Amino acid sequence: MLQSNFRRALILRFAPQRLTSFSSFCSTSCSLSQSQTSPHRKTRGSKPTHIQEPARRVFRSRVNGLLRSIDSRILARGPDYIEAFINDKISAAKLNNVYRSTMFNRLIRFLLERDLFKLAISVYKRMLQEQFLPSRDISLKVTAMTEIVDDMADAFVTIRDVDLSASGGVVSVMVAACMRAGQMTTAESWLKKYESDCMEQGVAPDAAPYAGILETLQEIQPENSEAVQATLYRMRSEGVTPDISIFNALIRSSLARREYTEAFGLYHAIMTNRSASLLPSDLTFKKLFRASKILGHKRSRKHKRPDNAVPPRQLFRDMVQCHLLRTGNTPLAHSNIVSVSCLHLALQTFMVLEDYPAALMMLRAFDYFGFQPNLQTYLIVITSLALRMKHELGHVPGAGLYRFADFVMHMKPGEPPDIDVLEWRIQHGEPTVKLSGPACVGPETVTHLLTLGESNSSSRSAIAHAGRKRLPTSTIPTVDMLLGVTPVPPFQELSLAPLARLLRKMMFVNLFRKAAGGKREVWDWKVAVGPILLGAKEEMWRDFDPPLASRSAAKRKQRGHIGAKKGSLPSSASRVRKMVKQSNPSVNHES
Repeated sequence: MLQSNFRRALILRFAPQRLTSFSSFCSTSCSLSQSQTSPHRKTRGSKPTHIQEPARRVFRSRVNGLLRSIDSRILARGPDYIEAFINDKISAAKLNNVYRSTMFNRLIRFLLERDLFKLAISVYKRMLQEQFLPSRDISLKVTAMTEIVDDMADAFVTIRDVDLSASGGVVSVMVAACMRAGQMTTAESWLKKYESDCMEQGVAPDAAPYAGILETLQEIQPENSEAVQATLYRMRSEGVTPDISIFNALIRSSLARREYTEAFGLYHAIMTNRSASLLPSDLTFKKLFRASKILGHKRSRKHKRPDNAVPPRQLFRDMVQCHLLRTGNTPLAHSNIVSVSCLHLALQTFMVLEDYPAALMMLRAFDYFGFQPNLQTYLIVITSLALRMKHELGHVPGAGLYRFADFVMHMKPGEPPDIDVLEWRIQHGEPTVKLSGPACVGPETVTHLLTLGESNSSSRSAIAHAGRKRLPTSTIPTVDMLLGVTPVPPFQELSLAPLARLLRKMMFVNLFRKAAGGKREVWDWKVAVGPILLGAKEEMWRDFDPPLASRSAAKRKQRGHIGAKKGSLPSSASRVRKMVKQSNPSVNHES
């Protein structure tokens, strides 16, 4: 059925893809072999060292044109019709020079990178027939790929009499591998054998093989909706109950085709029918946060926000709620719903949308779920602010108007934000940081942003910590740390407090920008801050705060660390002082 229904639909359409797991395996094998042998062999009939540079550029240009023409033909007709075209283009009559051996190597690598394994093997055999010796890495990759493709068919013959009804995961791997290799008949055989065994055992097929088919379709031909519909019809015919992997594959496929209404409709279906066996995973939220970032971008004209789109704040709240449902209301427990990468993507989404109150509330998730922030956490915030400043500095503001970047450059570390003071500095040209160019955002700007997150007090409870053995205190990363020049010291925690202070100031700047230029006669910006933060907290964290007693007890049981040793991660100065007072009554009395 896979062959009959998908043969017409599974016409591979070209899309640049990363190497598959097989290719990655071959690349690993190649790297291991290259450590012991020379990476290139001298090819017969070619003397690249004797080619003059002008001639080399001409030959290279001809090969580049060949690869571009193959790209165009794949896009137009699909790879099933490309073999004759390649054989004609690389014939000795049309492309015969001392650069021919290099052409073969580049063409084979080009085909392997696009998962066109059968074509790569065919060109490889032709290269050998013309008595050219391929480079060692190409030889290893193609040899390994040939063995894998042959073994898939042999493996099916070997297990013909084995019951596969309880081996949905194995069948998923084999079907996906066959599809990537272009062996649709073998893929159909594996799937039919699995479905037949499930019928004999009286059990419904697992969703894993069908999820593998949908994921593979997304990799080899993301725009082929016919094959996706055929897979769904087959699932219904076999009585397969869809799980979250099926929904994730469908959401990914919809987003790849920019069908945002369908993608968010699938998410609504998950949330409507959610149960212990059907909850969104971190992959679900990652895809939708990424889509929300694209749809909500102010300068995006290609993507229209659908009516059923879920706001990013609601997505975050759903993620927290689903995690608590999965873990029995235990925030620090593990689940497949919350991960550091998902939190980072949510933070990046809020920063791109310039929703700094939501980003500030999102930082609480690191402490709430027991994760440690790392350099990536800082990079997301700093990079987003620097890019916004760079974009604004490239445009001259109108008369009486001030840019976000103007307020940031005139703020001083350690002082409370004040719109009147900042406006005076802007009008008198007294910036705190001076740029090297009109729209040049460099290390000095990054350093300024980092210093804006520093605490107003020069010393924090230094006496309270005297005589108490502790891990190294939390710090703010330097510019060199963010650039990877200087590594973070071992067992050194990065504090969330500076980021929270920085985002709070950026929230003030957003308010200042709206109220600047004499538009605030009866508007008190200080009063407006409280409701803004309270609104973000209500939307994202309502009913999720654990009791304080259980919070302090669970604090020391944090989960895996990221570049730091396990331990408490204070998110505010008040929490640190409270911990110190509880552990040292004498200090409490002195203070």
